[in-house]
Amino acid sequence: MKKKLYLLIFFAVCALALFYLPAVARASRDAEAGLPANYNPEAVFYLAQYNAEAGVKSVEQNWEKIDILAPQMHTVTFSGNNAKIVGGFGPKLKKAIKDHNLKVMPLVANANFSQSLMHKLLTSPAQQDRVIIGLVYLAKRDKYIGWQFDFENIRYTDKDLYSAFIEKTYKSFKKNNLVLSVAAITRTADFEDTNAFKNWGGAYDYEKISANSDFISLMAYDDPKSKGPSASSEFIDGILAYVKDKIPPEKMSLGVPLYYWKWNADTNVRVGSGFFNNVLAIASGYLHTISFDENLGVSCLSYSYNNKNYKIWFEDQKSFQAKLDIMKQNNFRGFSAWLLGGEDPDIWKSL
Repeated sequence: MKKKLYLLIFFAVCALALFYLPAVARASRDAEAGLPANYNPEAVFYLAQYNAEAGVKSVEQNWEKIDILAPQMHTVTFSGNNAKIVGGFGPKLKKAIKDHNLKVMPLVANANFSQSLMHKLLTSPAQQDRVIIGLVYLAKRDKYIGWQFDFENIRYTDKDLYSAFIEKTYKSFKKNNLVLSVAAITRTADFEDTNAFKNWGGAYDYEKISANSDFISLMAYDDPKSKGPSASSEFIDGILAYVKDKIPPEKMSLGVPLYYWKWNADTNVRVGSGFFNNVLAIASGYLHTISFDENLGVSCLSYSYNNKNYKIWFEDQKSFQAKLDIMKQNNFRGFSAWLLGGEDPDIWKSL
């Protein structure tokens, strides 16, 4: 009997150690780095239709560390002159949400990120009202905590119209106890004569959006000038320097990529992208080197194939931790990570 009791005590101590020691190690590391104690970022994780199977599997394995699940499966489109919301979740995702009682905040986007469709919506108050009524109805019916606007490819000249649409939606959501967040593309200047500004980043008035939403998921990735990582530390620092007086820390959810960019190292041309499992497959099939660039805050795999040299700048636990450190240093609300099912499984050890 005593032997059984000792065994139970032993296993209980081991279980506590597995849970407690990593937390102690993180706290010690943060203290040495001068980072705030007890920082607990809000973890928003995206899930997409094209990667739904892997995404749901990740949800099942890591649901306890997901604060908000944000599936990208709804769009606004037009049937004739009437706006409507289309899309929904598959049975496996619905089951995972129900089984784990997850907070769900779906994304809603303009179908195919159509710029003309978005302009049509922004210039029609009546159609905006239809969309808002539909979003409120779906949220209440399906028990969502709210929605995230993921409207993209908006012409910069429509910036004020988009801000007004957000404000109108926020007022309606507040009356219905719903959360409104906004996914916003980044920029680092008030104006640039570039496609990246005129059709993407220039449409977001960060100050007005901050004032009329619960938080902003700032997409601090897909650096248009990069010849390496999607989201280097240098790129993120430049973004944050620009938005520091426009988005308060408590409303900042830093966008974090969980994918890689692949480059032909001979021509310096980007030739692909993918997820962490692809990195592992390449690493197992080719002679390669892996290094972590301390200045860029991202890992890099280099290899050769058919007399061509390639570099893959990928996100792993080390790069994820570097981004967490940026959040801690700035005391941000949290992060929004794209995309579940594509991550290095070790990132969960950092949460």
